[in-house]
Amino acid sequence: MKLLDTMFDRTVTGLGKAMDLTWKRNQALTANIANAETPLYRAVDVSFAKELDSAFGHIDSTVARTDTRHLDLSSNTSAHTVADESGATKPDGNNVDVDLQMGRLAQNAGDYMNAAKLIRRQLGLIRTAIRTGER
Repeated sequence: MKLLDTMFDRTVTGLGKAMDLTWKRNQALTANIANAETPLYRAVDVSFAKELDSAFGHIDSTVARTDTRHLDLSSNTSAHTVADESGATKPDGNNVDVDLQMGRLAQNAGDYMNAAKLIRRQLGLIRTAIRTGER
């Protein structure tokens, strides 16, 4: 068990995980933008909803695999790269839409900053509680 887990509730730990995951998404989005002119390059994104849910302690619903042709989602618990098919494929086989990727990059940066701001607030509350108790 990490020190943060013993000192704080799941909020700080979950927000820290959210920051890690948005950092991974940032790397994927910047790679997409960097490869916007690379023939046959296919855009990627990072899927981490299930990992983020577990970081915040949400109840995990089990998905039943009823057919061998179905994907086994139970082993898919960590952040992983997935194909992003949102852009139109150009004649060179590349599907990166720079405007779309830049918008996602801006949204992702905002998500990261919001998580950092919430952690600062949580730590500020703890600091205030400690200072109040010293009186």
